[in-house]
Amino acid sequence: MSKQENAAVEPDNGQVPEEAVLEAEESDASDVSDSEEAEKQDETPEETIVRLQSELEEAQVQAASHLDKMQRTVAEYENAGKRRERQNEERIKRATESMLRQLLPVLDDLELAFQNVPKGIPGEDQAWLQGFEQIQQKLLEILASSEVEPLARSGEFDPNQHEAISNEPNEDVPSGHIIQTLRTGYRIQDRILRPALVRVAQ
Repeated sequence: MSKQENAAVEPDNGQVPEEAVLEAEESDASDVSDSEEAEKQDETPEETIVRLQSELEEAQVQAASHLDKMQRTVAEYENAGKRRERQNEERIKRATESMLRQLLPVLDDLELAFQNVPKGIPGEDQAWLQGFEQIQQKLLEILASSEVEPLARSGEFDPNQHEAISNEPNEDVPSGHIIQTLRTGYRIQDRILRPALVRVAQ
């Protein structure tokens, strides 16, 4: 072994130093680069054109691939954002509808109470009655502000809006029409919040 070879070997473990390995790799890379450069210099103009066209096509393919990946990533991100937005809107709708449904039994009780108010009640009781009427009106205003409105209490029976508790003959009401609404139904925008309970003519 020569002195240079001995110098290139680590004295403790006999391994080649890292600096020597890096120098060898750089030398190999330089040789390859020099070889490619020499080949390019030996090319004819036609060969150069062909090579450049090939490199351009390869670059275009890679660019198209990167663009496609980027567009897919952006689309997935936007879709995820829209999905979260729809989910949040749906949660808000469900929470709002749940809260509004809790008000409906209060309106039912007030409506039933007004239907059974005796005639000729004393004047001092009229003030109480007016107070309850104001409460009913405020509740209806709260519902209206949330785009809640009562369903029709008469007319043709609609299974999407009404729940029939009886079907009975009636000379005064056409068949398939509502005889009486026993509990008011409500809709919120285009959805039924609660169907109306009705009696239907056969």
